[in-house]
Amino acid sequence: MPSLSLTTALLGSGLSCAILFYVMAQLRRLPDAPSAFGWWTLAFALGTLRFVWRSLQPWIGLPPALFGAEALQASAAVLLLVGVAQLIGFRPWRLVLVGGIAVVVAWAAIFVFVTFDLVLLSVPLHFLAGAALSATSVALFREHRRRPNLNLNLAAPPFALWGVLEFLYPLTLANPWLVPWYFLLTQSLAVIIAVGLVVGALRRFQEETRRAEDRLATAFETMPAQVALFDAAGDLVRGNAAYHADYGPSAGRGPEPNLRFEDLMERLSLHRSPRPAEAGNGLASRGKAGEVEFEAVLPGQRTFTVRRAATPDGGSILVAVDISAQMERERALMQSARLLRGTLDVVKVGIAAFAADGAIVAWSKRFVEAIELGAAPPTAKTTLESLAGALAHRGDLGPGAPWDLASRVIAQASGGGDGKVDLALPSGRRATLLWHTVAGGGTILCGVPAATPMSGITEATQAGG
Repeated sequence: MPSLSLTTALLGSGLSCAILFYVMAQLRRLPDAPSAFGWWTLAFALGTLRFVWRSLQPWIGLPPALFGAEALQASAAVLLLVGVAQLIGFRPWRLVLVGGIAVVVAWAAIFVFVTFDLVLLSVPLHFLAGAALSATSVALFREHRRRPNLNLNLAAPPFALWGVLEFLYPLTLANPWLVPWYFLLTQSLAVIIAVGLVVGALRRFQEETRRAEDRLATAFETMPAQVALFDAAGDLVRGNAAYHADYGPSAGRGPEPNLRFEDLMERLSLHRSPRPAEAGNGLASRGKAGEVEFEAVLPGQRTFTVRRAATPDGGSILVAVDISAQMERERALMQSARLLRGTLDVVKVGIAAFAADGAIVAWSKRFVEAIELGAAPPTAKTTLESLAGALAHRGDLGPGAPWDLASRVIAQASGGGDGKVDLALPSGRRATLLWHTVAGGGTILCGVPAATPMSGITEATQAGG
């Protein structure tokens, strides 16, 4: 068998172990990496120092080189075992860790500096390393079975072989020429483990990417909005199910599937609604650079909010949201609002409606006239409390502290049921302010001038109910 330089084998093994240390250090940064990876990273850092220290033998002498190498290897084995314990759910005390390292270092010191005995020095410590590496192999395989997404199975066999190699180390004591080959095999196994871990990480990344793409594709396809992605040349890359339902080959209307982006935008723009997009959905007609929004009323009275956004690569994303139902609700709401306004204006008594939080909802002109609010008419910011305060400060509620009078009226109006309060208006006329609590906590106020017949009050109460 050809000769092999021990120093070369040691340096090669140190470099291989350093590669393994770097790979393990990167894997431990993964969000769901086992806590054992931290201990194993430290173990391979000590393993790297072991090979480097052992290669310094020509300069520091054999005893210090042996002591440092064996102590570092045994300490690394203790750290490997701590990592294995972490994987199986056992957390050893720090005192146990420190004690274990102290024992193996003392063992190496005794059989190097006190009684130089290679057998008692190396065999127990290498057997400890073999047991730690074998246990690591079993722990990796167990963790892979428990969490297959980690893909640790490729690294389990090389760890087992490395453990077997440590158990066979006594053969090198009887045949010193095997020592360089022992380190060469160690170097090879360290590289294989590093490659196995990297390949496993890549597989995991590919699987997670595929799952993420599947989830994204499912969300893309099930979106009720029409979504289409175009490349920088304007050609369709992908459209979701809602897009193809309108523009696919089976649809009897609209653009064809291979319609270019510019042509599609031109056709949609032909149906552009004169109403600004922000009037219907609160979105600006122009947002960030490259974004355009408008409403399009297509044949069949279908209304869409169309948004175009540019992608970093020069392509475009087209999102068309069908807001036909929303527009119908808006039309119904506007009709209801006009009906309410007409009702308030027809009733002979002035009426103001307040929501449960006290904010004013609607009021009639006769309400403003009935309690003489012409100088400070209600606004959208008027509340029941602010109205009572204004009447109190004006002196309509009688003598006394305004805040006390207003609070009393608010408490009575908020207590539920019906009630009233007499007002002394600035013109010298008198009026009555009636309130009626409706379901949901709202309040209807009726302003009734003193000359108004009681039949008007009945009409107002019926209108408020």
